[in-house]
Amino acid sequence: MEAQCKEAAALVKKIASIHAALSKLPPLSPSSDADALFTTLVAACVTSSPAVNVTSLGPEAGRMRDDLVRLCADAEARLEAQCADALAALDGDPLDHLGRLFPFYDSYARLGELEHALLSRHAPDHLAVPARVAFLGSLPLSPLLVAARHMTDAAVDCYDRCAAANDRASRLLLR
Repeated sequence: MEAQCKEAAALVKKIASIHAALSKLPPLSPSSDADALFTTLVAACVTSSPAVNVTSLGPEAGRMRDDLVRLCADAEARLEAQCADALAALDGDPLDHLGRLFPFYDSYARLGELEHALLSRHAPDHLAVPARVAFLGSLPLSPLLVAARHMTDAAVDCYDRCAAANDRASRLLLR
């Protein structure tokens, strides 16, 4: 049990170090520094280390976790926006270029598989192949992948609180 506590403490220390480094970066537009730190963060969080109950670590760790969630969401939105804009500027089908331009293409493709499987499993039979699908709070790349791979005949609508995200989704999905 003591070894497990030490391992958990080392994990929290590593994540705190990554958080400190991320917090010092200028706005989290895609960059090699930000990409490296987020890659290290993801690797640290998906290791076989013991589960860490953040609520048991105290309010400082809770604030750090909340800030990391915010930083990750902001960075991912900026990366998707940059990639979506690059895809929209290219000729042809955006899917032909997505794997080359978006560093997390494989992860998004796996997530799309999961989303489709969950929808298929829990939708009534008459909705298993929907005619229209809405993505809520969606950046454009997930809907693009899910629609192209799993719902080729469905009309896809994207709704986000960010008007720019809605515009990007429209530009990519209406091509």
